Amino acid sequence: MKSQVLTTFVLLIALLCLGATTPLLAQDQINLGDGMMNAHFIGNGSPIVTLLIPSIYCSGGACFMANGSATATGHLQGSGTYRVSSTSNSPFYLTHNADDSFTVTQTSPLSFTYNSPQGTLTGLLWFSSISKSTNLHSTAIGLLTSPGGSFAPYFANGGHVNVTIGLTFPLQLLYQTNGFSAAEFLDGSIVPANSCPPLTQGYWKNHTDAWKNGSGLTLGTNFYTNDQLETLLQTPVLGDASMNLGHQLIAALLNIANGTSGIPIQSTIADANNLIGSGILPEHINPSSPVGQQMVGDAAILDGYNNGQITTACSQ
Repeated sequence: MKSQVLTTFVLLIALLCLGATTPLLAQDQINLGDGMMNAHFIGNGSPIVTLLIPSIYCSGGACFMANGSATATGHLQGSGTYRVSSTSNSPFYLTHNADDSFTVTQTSPLSFTYNSPQGTLTGLLWFSSISKSTNLHSTAIGLLTSPGGSFAPYFANGGHVNVTIGLTFPLQLLYQTNGFSAAEFLDGSIVPANSCPPLTQGYWKNHTDAWKNGSGLTLGTNFYTNDQLETLLQTPVLGDASMNLGHQLIAALLNIANGTSGIPIQSTIADANNLIGSGILPEHINPSSPVGQQMVGDAAILDGYNNGQITTACSQ
């Protein structure tokens, strides 16, 4: 009996020592270094600040915002290089907010590539906001979508992106002037996002008890109560482009309220609200009309989002 107790005690001590000497696996994360390239933020005395990538950084149909070194931890352990590029030399612009932060409206996706001897990760970057500048630094928050490469399984739902941008002039002053500031990726990180898959407008139509949007939603410039939203969802489209857009916009906003990241469709939502405007739904818009075609286009993007084709990531 004593020998059994002693054996058990020795095994317990051995397991404790093994746990103490075995390192825990670090978080899966890509750490971005200096991007080495300068884009320009341009102020013009209005709340809008535009981004311009100089032509010297554009070649072969791509304009580069960053091209630097990176390290990785966790299952990605190693070091390599990363690139951020766009087919546009002006992929987004900023809108000043009352707290001196800025909302990003992205008009073109940013392609991301990380290459290392251990593996690769590719995807699309979508930025949502940039902070007020402090000591000529601002923080950009975004999302990585459409993950590809050998490391994609570790980013199945995309990744949350945090980038420190170095400036030569504070953004909260730049928007008030006619001038520019150099803008450079100084450092940043990309970490895997948790899963919060969106749901279709058909689901939300039949599960009003699952809505987490409070008392209602604003579509265009008008507020609709939840009872009014339910009526809209139950109303057939019948060739009305505004109803097609309204259904998908309601579902997208409910998905965001339910925890799915809305970063990749931020500019689409803004455009959809602008198209709906001050009119009351249904607006009876012919889908073949100029406005109707734009509504159909936005509805298609939002439909893809609501079906999980753009992102399944949780909000950060």
